[in-house]
Amino acid sequence: MSIADNSYGTVADVEALVGRYTNEGKFDGSTRPTLLQVEAWIDGVSSLVNVILAEAGFAIPVLQSDAANAIARFVVDEVAQLCHGANGAGSYAPGSETLRNTTANRQILHNAEVFLAGHAAGLEHLGATRSRAMTDGLTCRTEDDAGDEIHPVFQRKMMGNQIVDWDVD
Repeated sequence: MSIADNSYGTVADVEALVGRYTNEGKFDGSTRPTLLQVEAWIDGVSSLVNVILAEAGFAIPVLQSDAANAIARFVVDEVAQLCHGANGAGSYAPGSETLRNTTANRQILHNAEVFLAGHAAGLEHLGATRSRAMTDGLTCRTEDDAGDEIHPVFQRKMMGNQIVDWDVD
């Protein structure tokens, strides 16, 4: 198995962070986790990240090198935590406080949402392709179900606010 084209990070990046779980610096069929598990985790975490990116209007996969590298750092860190968890350590270990009321996948999804919500503008400014803004499709109803005009519940005059046209002499 190999890592999917729309994934971020590499096995070597994970190996560099969790060398104690490798055989001479490499994952293989006898390590815990195995090479196949690490590759599947990279693909899985990348898929969760891609869902959040797609919801934010980004083209998948992100190809701009700095943006893709930032996303890869996030994915690799999460996969390293899964490696620790497979060995009974870290925030994703069985019985950990992090997983007391959730699962590892839900926690990773939450972490991805927080990461990308905080950095979506930065990814876009770096040049990551974003085809639509978060407000695309946002509309306002002007008629009710019967076709009658909807009037706002609160209007300016109700709040003591008077419209002043400063351009008139």
